[in-house]
Amino acid sequence: MKPYVLSTILLLTVILVGCQAEKTNDEDEGTESEDSAGDTLSIYTSLYVLEDFAAKIGGEFVEVESVSPPNADAHTYEPSSNDMVQIAESDAFIYSGLTGMEPFADTVDDALGDEDVRIIPAAENIDLRGEGHDDGEEDDDHGNGNDHQAPEDVEIEGLADHYHTGDNVSLTAELDEDVDYDHWHWYTRDEEDEEWETVPDQDSKDYEMPAEDGQELMAVLFDDDHEAYAQSAPVTVEIDDHDGQSGDGDPHIFLDPIRSIELAENIKDELVELMPEEEAYFVENFEQLRASLEDVDQELQQAFDEADHNQIIVSHAAYGYWEERYGLEQLSVHGLSSTEEPSQSDLTELVNTAEENNLGYVIFENNVSSNITEVIQNEIGAESLILRNMESISEDDLEAGEDYFSMMEMNIETLEMALND
Repeated sequence: MKPYVLSTILLLTVILVGCQAEKTNDEDEGTESEDSAGDTLSIYTSLYVLEDFAAKIGGEFVEVESVSPPNADAHTYEPSSNDMVQIAESDAFIYSGLTGMEPFADTVDDALGDEDVRIIPAAENIDLRGEGHDDGEEDDDHGNGNDHQAPEDVEIEGLADHYHTGDNVSLTAELDEDVDYDHWHWYTRDEEDEEWETVPDQDSKDYEMPAEDGQELMAVLFDDDHEAYAQSAPVTVEIDDHDGQSGDGDPHIFLDPIRSIELAENIKDELVELMPEEEAYFVENFEQLRASLEDVDQELQQAFDEADHNQIIVSHAAYGYWEERYGLEQLSVHGLSSTEEPSQSDLTELVNTAEENNLGYVIFENNVSSNITEVIQNEIGAESLILRNMESISEDDLEAGEDYFSMMEMNIETLEMALND
């Protein structure tokens, strides 16, 4: 456990003990706390979008606030001790429930698990983009389609337990003996019953290529007569974007207006559990929210249908659901998390693609600061645009009274510019 998390939990425990004692004294003295409770629900959320949905559904019966301040990056934000205490004293804490979206939510869950506050993972049971890869049973007969058949004396070093979408796989083949041979080939296959294929441009003991989920790799060392001298056992590349499930899960579901309906419905159901006497009110507000999200879906579809091209350059890969639903191709500098740094080869490929397709815009986000993205912008001589990813709201948008729907309208305007340059 991180020192920060430990200290936060310890401090919170001390404060909560004091709060509990105070609450007991109030009850003993016959205060009005019980009579005044239940008028409104006090709710904290991890993300702006959850705050906005909860406020729209709960209406006059909720007081909602996002823990993340304006412009905070949910992937890196850490709550203060005061934040933790306020959450502990509330009725509910709503977070996505998708690991990798807002890591600080794990701290809240660990610290407040025994407190009288409802912890709500609002997106926990929503199907994610690309999930559900089944590799089947392991097969020790890795020689299918491999004509080399040499002793498995080669060890592959550097394989991670899992990778994230956009990561590179960097491996080294090591033979535990000194030989004069240095002629290596790397082989790959996606399924166990497929033929092994040579990986092009990988002819040394070092391998570096983008990660592909379920891909098997094998290294073979050849002698001077081009006979296989030694080989490795196959290793498998696994992508896990920490969606709490499996496969290429993408936690940015709230940018998909259709999945956002499911998200909003889950929040509605939780509010009904907390305040069942207002069920009809919550349901009516949810139905209005549903209709607005369906309108956003139609507007996004129209924007992509009428676009000149489908490629945009973005700071981090938050827009996969637009790829799946509307046919966007996002060229991302960072991975699904803004902390996932690109390799030099990734950046070179991105610049080349941008220049080949005459892309004139690089799109930044209100809450993600990326010097690398600025370098890309300067390299291709592009203009900058802004997308709101709904993780947090900017100071300017907050002061202007913007909400999820007005910011999605601004996103659509941004897309219309970027897709028609």
